Amino acid sequence: QIAASVVPRPPRPKSQRQRNRRHGVHGVRRVMERPEAESSSGPSFLTQAKLAYEYSLKNLLWKQAVFYAERLVAERPCDETTYLLGLAYFHNQEMARAQWHLQGNKLPDARYLLARCCLQMKRWDLAEDALLSGGTLNDVVNGAAGLFLLGQVQERQGRREQAVQCYAKCLQDCPFMWDAYERWSWLELGSPSATPASLAATTFSDEKFAQSFVTTKEASSTTSRPAGFGSHASDRLSRTSPSRGMAPNPAANARNDVKVGLNRRDRRESWHSRNSMVEGQLQKEAPRRPSTQDGVSNSNESLSLASLLCKLGIALHALHSFNCHRAVQELASLPKRHYETSYVLDLVGLSYFESADYKKSETAYNQAWRIEPYRVEGLEYYSSALWHLRRDVELCRLAQQCLQWDRLKPQVWCVVGNCFSLQKEHDAAIKLFKRAIQVDSTFTYAYTLCGHEFVACEKIDKAVAMYENALNLDPRHYNAWWGLGNIYLRQEEHENAKYHFYKALQVNASNSVLRCYLGMVLSSLKQPLLALESFDQAAQAEPQNGMAYFQKACVLMSLDRFDEALSDLKKVRCLAPKEACVHFQLGKVYMKLQKDRKALFHFNIAMDLNRDSKDYHTIKMHIEKLHIRGISEEPTGEVTGSRMLSAGPGAVVVSSAISSPTPLYGQSSSPASASREPQPTPVRGLAGGFWSGGSSGPSERRALPYPVQRRNSPLSWGGPGFRI
Repeated sequence: QIAASVVPRPPRPKSQRQRNRRHGVHGVRRVMERPEAESSSGPSFLTQAKLAYEYSLKNLLWKQAVFYAERLVAERPCDETTYLLGLAYFHNQEMARAQWHLQGNKLPDARYLLARCCLQMKRWDLAEDALLSGGTLNDVVNGAAGLFLLGQVQERQGRREQAVQCYAKCLQDCPFMWDAYERWSWLELGSPSATPASLAATTFSDEKFAQSFVTTKEASSTTSRPAGFGSHASDRLSRTSPSRGMAPNPAANARNDVKVGLNRRDRRESWHSRNSMVEGQLQKEAPRRPSTQDGVSNSNESLSLASLLCKLGIALHALHSFNCHRAVQELASLPKRHYETSYVLDLVGLSYFESADYKKSETAYNQAWRIEPYRVEGLEYYSSALWHLRRDVELCRLAQQCLQWDRLKPQVWCVVGNCFSLQKEHDAAIKLFKRAIQVDSTFTYAYTLCGHEFVACEKIDKAVAMYENALNLDPRHYNAWWGLGNIYLRQEEHENAKYHFYKALQVNASNSVLRCYLGMVLSSLKQPLLALESFDQAAQAEPQNGMAYFQKACVLMSLDRFDEALSDLKKVRCLAPKEACVHFQLGKVYMKLQKDRKALFHFNIAMDLNRDSKDYHTIKMHIEKLHIRGISEEPTGEVTGSRMLSAGPGAVVVSSAISSPTPLYGQSSSPASASREPQPTPVRGLAGGFWSGGSSGPSERRALPYPVQRRNSPLSWGGPGFRI
């Protein structure tokens, strides 16, 4: 009997021990909760060290957590304690030390953490090896989170098809992985097997969410705390140190309860009054929401998470396909409480930015930053919108604020770089954009902005390198395709320019500016009919695009279709009546139509607007041609010098220094302000020959290559200082 009582219990089968280890965090908890032999004086060393480690993690004391994790590894070296040490190193931003300790660890959670460390250290092969155990997507550690991390690793290595598969599998296993949907939506549109946006409706469904949340709840019921937080140990910790290590005081708690009970109503009233004041101020300053067919959404309507993500998913997919109008409509259908958040307003601002409506984009971004003042995401597009609007004061203020917020984000340095670029300090802007690349080498837009600055400084080779780096990171970055096409157009390599503009249009087919540049290249390649078709598409996409009408008129003049050219030039004159190049082309058309007095009228206006320009002699040469052949047209109320625009008692007298009696875009109609010539900005885009046209030889086709730059003028597209 004595021998039978001391017979040891048979060991646990190996298969059961392997099953426990396969659960990862469960294995950590079982080992960490294993009862230790406690002496009569108190808990053992391991129990106290575990409590100190958990307390440090709970209160974000990462360095102290590293200290106690090292004590645990020294006392009991195993995979579980090594994982706790690696977790502490990861939180303490010591990736290399965490990666060294986690190598060879077989726990699934340890392998996932190892992959995260390798991703931060840009060691893609080690990260992929840590995530893939069996070689297939079904064997990726940590389920949907591991699949998303594997997709990021594949994307960094340029394997975009494999990344799309990882993101799709991640959404299939866990439909509320929004980060995976964002990357899938962008990459899937660039793959050959692109599917329609209906995946948003099939992915974000109530049935899938209900099933996913049931499995997630079952998994979280056993892992309700992060790894290393043992349930029994945490309960003991809460009983021994209810107020961060201080002994409980029942009398003080009772007094605090009485004080809270007495002041609760006052605090509630002050809180509601303060919230009402803030909401009232935001409503006064907020821009009007876009109208939808269903009207304004009721903010009190019931909305499930699946339906909300479905609407956001459709809007995001429309934005990624550059269907900006539909994206704005889908976002406007959201309830007001969700629409007036920084994330949604950021999408609204980006939609307007991609459609070149910079005023509305600036309004949406401004509202987003009033709601969340320290938001960094989207600052690069907000600053670019201010750059296009020439809002130098607002851009300088934004740059100063961003530098106070965070200097470790690439968006901040893009804002500061745009600020210096607007002040024409291109060398300083290049340094700042390089700083953004140094902070985050995967930030694509910083490469493109840096390339624009190199073009402005005439450093073409360096600009090409920057654009190519941007395309290596993201082949769907159409801004870089435009930048390369712009360079080849400057160098008169029209076939190469045509190829790059076509590549940009494959990504963003609705961009009217890209259509204009393609039409200009086709016109240079002696393909006028295709050029006219491209200009018509650009005008249909953006009716306010004066550059499309202008370039179309130049092509029509080369085809001797002067009546049609005159109609388009009149549209351009309505959009921007103080552009010298427009009046010069109008004079040429009237000269071809034998309307000499009208031709002389517009030539004089063009000369007044370009009094000190190098094109002054070109305009004067055309005026001399009119005088040589004689002005045979009868007077029509338009004379030179002090000219009468119309006869009769209500005639408007226009001096030679004024191009239009009606001011537009904030321009003054006084002779003093009109006679001052705006200084042209350095070229930040295509240089030379934008506004050239006609069919009278090379000397006339190069006349007036640039419009006079002014704020908010539609004809500033394609002129000096332009970029995409």
